[in-house]
Amino acid sequence: MQKRVSIPLAGASAVVLAVSLGACASSQPASDPNQIVVQTNWTASQAQNKPLFAAFEAFTEETGIEVKVLESGDNLNQVYETSLLAGEEADVLLVGLLEKQLDWAINGAVVPVNDYIEEWGIADRIPEDALVDWTDAEDNVRAFPYSGFTWPWWYNTDLLTQAGVESVPTTTDELIDATKKLRAAGIAPVALGGIDWSGQKIFLQFLEMYMSTDEAKQVYAEGGTCDNPEAMKGIELLVELRDAGVFVDGVEGYTADQAQAAYMDGQAAIAPIGSWAYPSPSDELAAATVLGGLPVADGAPFDKPLAYRGSTSAGWWISPNGEEKIDAVEQLITYMYGNDVLKGILDEGGVIPVADFGGDTSGVTSPLLAQSLTELPEAVDFPVMPDIYVPADVSNPMYRATSVAFTPGTDAATICQTVDDIYAAAK
Repeated sequence: MQKRVSIPLAGASAVVLAVSLGACASSQPASDPNQIVVQTNWTASQAQNKPLFAAFEAFTEETGIEVKVLESGDNLNQVYETSLLAGEEADVLLVGLLEKQLDWAINGAVVPVNDYIEEWGIADRIPEDALVDWTDAEDNVRAFPYSGFTWPWWYNTDLLTQAGVESVPTTTDELIDATKKLRAAGIAPVALGGIDWSGQKIFLQFLEMYMSTDEAKQVYAEGGTCDNPEAMKGIELLVELRDAGVFVDGVEGYTADQAQAAYMDGQAAIAPIGSWAYPSPSDELAAATVLGGLPVADGAPFDKPLAYRGSTSAGWWISPNGEEKIDAVEQLITYMYGNDVLKGILDEGGVIPVADFGGDTSGVTSPLLAQSLTELPEAVDFPVMPDIYVPADVSNPMYRATSVAFTPGTDAATICQTVDDIYAAAK
């Protein structure tokens, strides 16, 4: 999963943007139709992105259309917004879907791709749930879904065995039992980022434990956790596991990087870590790691442990300028959905394509990536991914609620009230 950032296009800014777009679009001449400017937070220096940049070069050789890449990193949205207001924005963006980006199509920052995704023959290759994820409240398909992710729980079976735990826990009772044995052996149990975005997602995984899909979507979008009995049961479950010592000591102050390091260094036996880290462990650790999920609780509507899976890591967005050279943009995007390109970003870059590429994983060299594509889907259930439902103004402030939830001594009532106060402040 690529790191994702968001553009502040809410309230008055969105109105200014919408008005300005009309003026800019009418006065700005179309740029060179034989050049496509791609703005992205993928960087050529990262090994996992080299197949993408190689595909750009191959596209130019085949078509004669130059691809100019703007590597904007964390500043992508600020740069894009500024250039958009001037009518000088990039033609195409390759970036994920999160927070303020949810309203890009509604605000006129990008062009909906509903017609193009059908006309260009891409819709049939995209899973229906991915199209749902990328469709906004006004039925705009915001962009072409391109890369996704999995986010399982990692289990170091060498450390489990060392502590006398015979198998990966799949129920919360088994997790508590494993925790007792791990701590008795001097091994820390579950490491996660209790103070940042990563712990927030796991907090929401607990919140969803007893809810239906529709109920989870509503709670994520609107809040009201204190008034929802099933949400409260999820929070109470987290408190129970926290007080049973399931999480590493001081977890409420851990970052995602610290939690990942604890697992990679063998200091913690279990950690929820995303697919972006599949290439990171040593060969020995990768061989000992079994990918699973948050153990399921008794009475939950799930049959298996819970792990996240998403389609929103990156998509191809078309800007108003890009629409002016739509023929060239069509050539680029359809090329990037070719099987050879998709196989390249999977096999060589470890990036998980959203589109159907034929299911051939024979070229995948990362054992954990291969495990996630073949064994993980049979071992877990995939609940709702909160990113596209939690409002942008709630997401970051909820990190505080996450830290509160993982802090010893905090009860479920305090946790739910902290969450609901954040939703109330955002309205």
